[in-house]
Amino acid sequence: MGQRGRPRGEREEKAGGSSRHIGAWVVTVALLAVLGTGGYFVYRTVTGTLRSEDCTATGADGSQVTIVNDRMANAATIAAVARAKSLPERATIIALATAQQESKIRNLTYGDRDSVGLFQQRPSQGWGTADQIADPVYSSGKFFHALLDVKNWQTIDVGKAAQSVQRSADASGESYAQWEGMATVLATTLDGKSGTQLTCRFDDPKAAAETPGANGLTPRADAVGAALVKQFSANGTGNAPQYSHSADGLTVQIKSGQGQSDPRVLAAWAVASAKNLGVDKVQYADQVWTRSSGKWQTASTPVSGTVDVTVVKGG
Repeated sequence: MGQRGRPRGEREEKAGGSSRHIGAWVVTVALLAVLGTGGYFVYRTVTGTLRSEDCTATGADGSQVTIVNDRMANAATIAAVARAKSLPERATIIALATAQQESKIRNLTYGDRDSVGLFQQRPSQGWGTADQIADPVYSSGKFFHALLDVKNWQTIDVGKAAQSVQRSADASGESYAQWEGMATVLATTLDGKSGTQLTCRFDDPKAAAETPGANGLTPRADAVGAALVKQFSANGTGNAPQYSHSADGLTVQIKSGQGQSDPRVLAAWAVASAKNLGVDKVQYADQVWTRSSGKWQTASTPVSGTVDVTVVKGG
């Protein structure tokens, strides 16, 4: 593949002029005036130090990883592609550690030289076109394809396995290895391992009401089905879970069972993807997650044999 280089960091915003400093002073004074009545919360919200939307993965040992929802959605895509290819969990761990180092698990449109995407793959080094690499399903598939060519990838260190794929400036692979713990928590949670849990919270969406199309699904519900098939089949290379839908077209009812149709896996994927896909509720058996609560609770009416993903109704 050749030397692929290292990605650039987050872009810095340019400093403003004197008028901006004056504006900031006025805002600060106003905030101080209301600190006694909840102003601290307002201050943290305005300054961006308090997020209202994020996801927390809790490992079986209690370890937690909290990241913003778009990063968790990308992590869920990587895990889904690994399952579509029938790869062991270690492959997901290596991929997530790599993506964290390269892009913070963000689908970047920029990078070192011509690097783009989750893994900062370079078109000039044979990874595909820029448009192809910008597709998380495609880029994840290409990463796993390269990983399978690494000798003893299942037993060598995570960092060494990742470096053998990426061929970055860090020959030791330590830059990737440092994220193994984080990647393990994410991978085991997205795999629905016993004792793990994924909770996500989101702002109320401002969405218009939709009517079912010719296939019986509303556009948002149809998008959930399309994403399910694309990710869990890795663009057609595997067998995606089957699904039907509710009479109102708002709920995608995914048939659950074993393997990649494990209800806990499908439920974790749906919750992780909730913001991107406009998901309002996820339920399997007697466990239900709602966007309004952001956590899993016991449902009064269980479902059987499916994972029900209900999208935002809008209005």
